[in-house]
Amino acid sequence: MLTLMRDHIWEIVGTAVVVLTLAVAYLLIATPIYSADVLLRVDPPEPNALGLALQNQESLPPPAPQTATEMAVIRSRAVLEPVIQKYRLDVSVTPHTVPLLGDIAANFATPGQPSAPWFGLKSFAWGGEHVQVGSLDVPQDLEEEKLTLIALGNGAYELRGPSDQLLVKGVAGTAVRNNGVSMLVKQLDARPGTKFEVIRWNEIDAVKRFGNLVKVGDKTKDSGLIQVEYTDKSREKATEIANALGDQYLAYAIAARQANDTTTLAFINGELPRLLADLRKAEDALKQFRGSAQSMQPTSEAQAYLQGGLDLDKQIASLQIQRTQLLERYTPDSRWVQTVDQQLSQLKAAKGQFDGHFNGMPSSERQSVDLLRAQKVAETIYLGMVQKAEQLQVRRASTTGGAHIVDAAVTPHRPVKPEPPLVLTGGLVLGLLSGVMLVFMRRHVMTGVTDPRYVESRMSVPVFGEILFSQQQSLLDRLGAVRKALPGMRGSASQPLSRGADDIRNVDRAADAGVAEPGVIEHTKVLAARYPNDTSVEALRDVRTAVARDLAHARNNLLMVIGPTPAAGKSFVAANLAMLHAEIGSRVLLIDADMRRGHLASLFGESNRGGLSEVLSGRLGARHALRSTGINGLTFMSCGVRPENPAALLMNPYFKDLLAWLAGQYDMVIIDTPPFLAVTDASIIASEAGSSLLVLRSGMQGEQEISDTIKKMERAEGRIAGAVFNGIPVLRSTRNYSYVTNYASDFGDAEATH
Repeated sequence: MLTLMRDHIWEIVGTAVVVLTLAVAYLLIATPIYSADVLLRVDPPEPNALGLALQNQESLPPPAPQTATEMAVIRSRAVLEPVIQKYRLDVSVTPHTVPLLGDIAANFATPGQPSAPWFGLKSFAWGGEHVQVGSLDVPQDLEEEKLTLIALGNGAYELRGPSDQLLVKGVAGTAVRNNGVSMLVKQLDARPGTKFEVIRWNEIDAVKRFGNLVKVGDKTKDSGLIQVEYTDKSREKATEIANALGDQYLAYAIAARQANDTTTLAFINGELPRLLADLRKAEDALKQFRGSAQSMQPTSEAQAYLQGGLDLDKQIASLQIQRTQLLERYTPDSRWVQTVDQQLSQLKAAKGQFDGHFNGMPSSERQSVDLLRAQKVAETIYLGMVQKAEQLQVRRASTTGGAHIVDAAVTPHRPVKPEPPLVLTGGLVLGLLSGVMLVFMRRHVMTGVTDPRYVESRMSVPVFGEILFSQQQSLLDRLGAVRKALPGMRGSASQPLSRGADDIRNVDRAADAGVAEPGVIEHTKVLAARYPNDTSVEALRDVRTAVARDLAHARNNLLMVIGPTPAAGKSFVAANLAMLHAEIGSRVLLIDADMRRGHLASLFGESNRGGLSEVLSGRLGARHALRSTGINGLTFMSCGVRPENPAALLMNPYFKDLLAWLAGQYDMVIIDTPPFLAVTDASIIASEAGSSLLVLRSGMQGEQEISDTIKKMERAEGRIAGAVFNGIPVLRSTRNYSYVTNYASDFGDAEATH
């Protein structure tokens, strides 16, 4: 993976630069978003709502975590809807703009001063437009439908429905009503003809849309501080709405506390007469007993009995009042009421056990203590409730609701979006990742096989050679292209060369600089003949050795060169192998069997006419089709003129006899064939050749194409001796890179490039 990235480092850097440029462009055209926040403090819940010093608070429903509850309240419809109504956030107005261009133009416009249209597009907004809708009421079937507001000039406008029907027509500042639609546009600054998209959202969706723009969270966990944040394109509007949310929450909290205080006060006022009566009754009973019994100061045992019983009686009385209050909100079967009942049973049982310890006390003394204890309990409960009622009366008239604004929202100075450091860093990281992903995808998904080892390990086909891409061969191809464009223009002493002929001479001069063997014909484009020391030729010599070793054990000396798809380089390999075998003294025949698009003849500066197709059709004798190439030991047979049905000619029994005769005349016969997967011609020849050489171009053939070629060869009873990887770019990760560069430098050749 690292090697792949190193080889394509400049592609990765280029992709990163492109993405980073887009990030910079985004910073320039993006609309800034401002954020304003208000900080609230929520008071903890009151533990003693009835003014009683309760010891059994667990018997009451536990309050929800106060901060979490209040944050949910802030997001409730009770708080959001008044703000939505005040600022008409249930109506969205969006100008019609040209994508991207409209954003760019808006950045250069002055608010309230509509810009001139670009390219004559008058119906689009180009910045500076301003529309303020005071109210908009539509029938239910038009809610959340896209309506179109068209500016008519001088503050006039018209509102059209989804089917372009006219709904209302009016002037800014004046309310209008028609077709069940009532609308008030407070301000309209736009060129005549400018269009705006207007949507009237229903209440539920308006709350959802607005709630998505409001962020509510703990300033510090469990601190009771809540931060309410609102974002908007306008810094002033963001500040106003943030403060409005804080004010509305306080108003809701005050109203909720006043309502709760009113309910609690009503309950206390209803209980006070009964409690007062109980107190009077307890006092009278104690007074009568003391007067009749003429009791004296209680003993220490009586004091202990009084104190212990007093605590139990207070708890029992408190729980009974709690139970009465709970029954106003819950049924007797609710778990809160049942919990109080269980605690009452436990306290009464404990009181019974406590009283049992003092059974030995004199009855008069015990009765006196019981009456005193009842009087004190009644007095404590009554006085606590009276004090709480007075507090509730005062608090109900106050303007606090258990929450306070600590910091009001102020107008923000800088936008929160886009953030240049974040965007630029993200753009750089995304660019690098995109570059890496692009290289990886192109290597493993978008391109074919590039690793020769894949063919050996997965396809079980030995790789005879890895041929690097040759700049010299590219130079020879240019030479052929120029000559083909300017046929017959060689120049003379009496007639100067044209500009095209000058190009031929310049390319010839460059090509001839690499000629190593005198006597090679001038117009040949066979790399081994013109540049025998090229690194690609050296790789082909390795292929020559492997092929010669394989043919020594093959059933005949016929070598078929195949490729799965066009442009694999099989003709290049076939011609150069023929040249290299002739170089070592072998008598070699090169046959161009691609009678559809064969071009081997052009490598030797000849035409295709008078070749294999004429021989197979009986119009030319085989001996007359054999041509001398000017290279010792190398004979050539062209493909001939294109026949109507090449496959039929190859299936002629005469073709088999022809190959047998030619095999006996030469040490080696190399047959160049059409693309194997494109046509059936190569499959016909496969069974006649003793060996086949599979030519693959780096990155061109996919895994499936290579696999299909091998399977099709097996069905045709052909034998693949080995494979050649052609056109491999020269990279620093190439296994023979250092040897290649050093070798090319030593011989003065131009370095091959990947």
